[in-house]
Amino acid sequence: MTGEANPVIARNWKVALVGITGPHSRGWLETLRSLDEVRDLLVCDVDAESTIAAPATATHPGMQVPEDVTSVSFDALLTASGGPDMALLSVRNDQAPDLGELLLRAGIPCIIEKPSGRTSADIERLNGAAAAGGTIWAPGFLNRLQPAARRIRRLVSEGALGHILSIEARMVTSSVNQRNPEHWLFRKEIAGGGILHWLAIHTIDLIRYLTGQEFADVSGHVRTFTRGIDVEDMAALTFTLKGGAVGNLHAGYILRQRYGDIGITLRGDLGEIVWPQWGFEGRQDTIYLHNEGPQSDGSGPEIVTLTPPEGAGYGGGLGQQFVRSFMHASRMGGRFITDGHDALCAMRLVEAAYAASGSGLRVAP
Repeated sequence: MTGEANPVIARNWKVALVGITGPHSRGWLETLRSLDEVRDLLVCDVDAESTIAAPATATHPGMQVPEDVTSVSFDALLTASGGPDMALLSVRNDQAPDLGELLLRAGIPCIIEKPSGRTSADIERLNGAAAAGGTIWAPGFLNRLQPAARRIRRLVSEGALGHILSIEARMVTSSVNQRNPEHWLFRKEIAGGGILHWLAIHTIDLIRYLTGQEFADVSGHVRTFTRGIDVEDMAALTFTLKGGAVGNLHAGYILRQRYGDIGITLRGDLGEIVWPQWGFEGRQDTIYLHNEGPQSDGSGPEIVTLTPPEGAGYGGGLGQQFVRSFMHASRMGGRFITDGHDALCAMRLVEAAYAASGSGLRVAP
């Protein structure tokens, strides 16, 4: 394994990867293998355990478990001798609440792949289990660690944009047919929802993180255009924040290429920030800033490039930093950059969007 170990967290961690068929399981495995802090790496294939797995459905093929990790049953993770120091769950949305609840009640801190469940009630179960087990858990909201996201959050908190008035957000990506319409991501009974659940929930969380504000209400429309699926592949939402800002979110599985139109723009009465997160050429690390706030030097518009760290695994260096920081927070009793409250707020906004689309009314999350 490679990577620089945190001196506060010695190489003595036993970590379990729960789930080997999730869309990001391979990446997460590589992330964990790259961390010097991890002494023992366990892998649990819950889909092979009929008492835990839901009815079979099309999914990513199971990966080969490397020789340097140990395959274990899920029950073994709950024993005093076999229990890990932390677990990372990369499982189906319908599996996450049951598996996560058992681990958290056993006092095992967990990172749980977003959205971490199908409903807000699922998230509340996880939060209750963490409280009962005296431990913490975090959804996989890695984008909070993006250097651009952290810079934007600081600028907004310092008043660089003044009073936030307008937000535009996009999460438009490759089509369902490119992603395999037979996958469980497009079955409501397993996934819970479509583009809002799986991808736009990242953007929903970022809006809260960047602005430091909560959603007040949402209206809009969701639609299913792809034949053979029963979750939304298109959503157009309008929302307000409790600080008064008006915003919109356009999300859809529609492009003929993998990525192409993902980004966030914030506008205030003293400036604006444009962050094109992904374009037709891939990841974008540049923010465009016009700042007339209290820290401005009056130099006019700025173009700032903030490149995330490179590294192996899911999210590259950001994924490694995410897991490493979570280890530190869980062992030292500190706060992590995201938690179950963030997962709950994001899911409640998603559910409010569904209710608004069905009723034609504005709905509070």
